[in-house]
Amino acid sequence: MKLRHFFAAVAALLIAPSILAQTTFQVTIATKTAAHPYFGMGHPDAFVIDATEANELTLIRGETYTFQMNGTSAIHPFMISTDAAGGSGGAGEYTDGVTNSGASGNEALTFTVPNGAPDLLYYQCFNHQFMGWELNVINPVSIEDETPGIGFDLSVAYPNPSNDAVTVGMSLEETRDVLVEVYDVAGRRVAVLHEGALAAGTDHRFVFGEADLPGGVYLIRATADGTSVERRITLVR
Repeated sequence: MKLRHFFAAVAALLIAPSILAQTTFQVTIATKTAAHPYFGMGHPDAFVIDATEANELTLIRGETYTFQMNGTSAIHPFMISTDAAGGSGGAGEYTDGVTNSGASGNEALTFTVPNGAPDLLYYQCFNHQFMGWELNVINPVSIEDETPGIGFDLSVAYPNPSNDAVTVGMSLEETRDVLVEVYDVAGRRVAVLHEGALAAGTDHRFVFGEADLPGGVYLIRATADGTSVERRITLVR
């Protein structure tokens, strides 16, 4: 199992209501710049979502999302795919929960994310390769789903995804020593947010979002007495 899929399985996000607000995305097309992960690969054009090239999105299973085309060329039908390259006549086209796959012009593609959707999908062109980027798929998590019986927990990570900093809360039933770390998808520790005693209560907040780190998925891990709780976050840079 790939590390990013392992992290997705063990670190489902607790989603704040404000994060759920955006369910419609505006899609245009522009020439790739050097900032695009697929610059120099496939077609020279790229899908631009909400004015952001290679916009990495996080979708929640069970939610419905609308990808609204804004004058996109008919030669670039927009689809959801399991293939990182796409193109080639619909490589990896994913149709479960999808309405109007291959949207173009001023049409809209809607995607009700099924419970069985993989943790990683892509938005791509049906005809041409490497025009899109990644869709991270996560489960909704309620307060009742949090890790029971261990005396501490990480709560809401917000905003998530973020292009700046992410705040995560922590609650403890009793005072104890806690280590709060951040790991990237390769398993490298990139930050220590706290190390030492924390008092019982719910007022603990930690902020992560170092400006020199690249965009991507990160794992916040809190450990106390040999037990860990983890939450996944996404930085968009």
